[in-house]
Amino acid sequence: MIRVNLLPYRTKRKVENIRRQVTVFVLFLTMVLVAMFYYSTILNNKIEELDAKIAQISTEIARVEKDAKEVDRINGELKKLKQKIAVIKDLESKRTGAVRLMDDMTQMVAHETASSTSEDLEGKEDRPFKRLWFTSFQAKGDQISIKGIALDNKTIADFMTRLESSKRFANVNLQRSKTQKVKNLNLKSFAISCTKAETKKDEKGKK
Repeated sequence: MIRVNLLPYRTKRKVENIRRQVTVFVLFLTMVLVAMFYYSTILNNKIEELDAKIAQISTEIARVEKDAKEVDRINGELKKLKQKIAVIKDLESKRTGAVRLMDDMTQMVAHETASSTSEDLEGKEDRPFKRLWFTSFQAKGDQISIKGIALDNKTIADFMTRLESSKRFANVNLQRSKTQKVKNLNLKSFAISCTKAETKKDEKGKK
């Protein structure tokens, strides 16, 4: 009987199967590595694009923030300028108002000629003479305080009467009146308080 030894054939077949499996595994691993490398390259490109966009946006944000700070600075300067202008206008209006108020007040002062009713002015008859003048004039809001010198009490009373009848001033009150010697003349020192009368324009504004 003839015997055939099949061991070398089987061994060879096993080796070929193993070799085939290793080859398939290596090919699969190579394909996986190639795919991973390709995917990694795509991701890197996207990351670089995103980084470039982020840098561009950051630059734009920095520029906008700089412009915003400049705008805030300009607005601050404009606000300060408006405040200064408002203060100047307020001072100008007060100055103009004070000048007009003083002008109105001085119009109430009578310029008369000296008469025999004043013994201290004897020898000066028929000469222009100011019978009253101010030494102090203060206006705070509507409150007005006047201090001055007059020839006599009648001059003070006439001045107060003119203030009241002018309808520009109200609540005219004599605070004090006393004799004061000025250059050998016995004159009257006085203090008067009053308020500015409301005009129709002021009343309309309040309404």
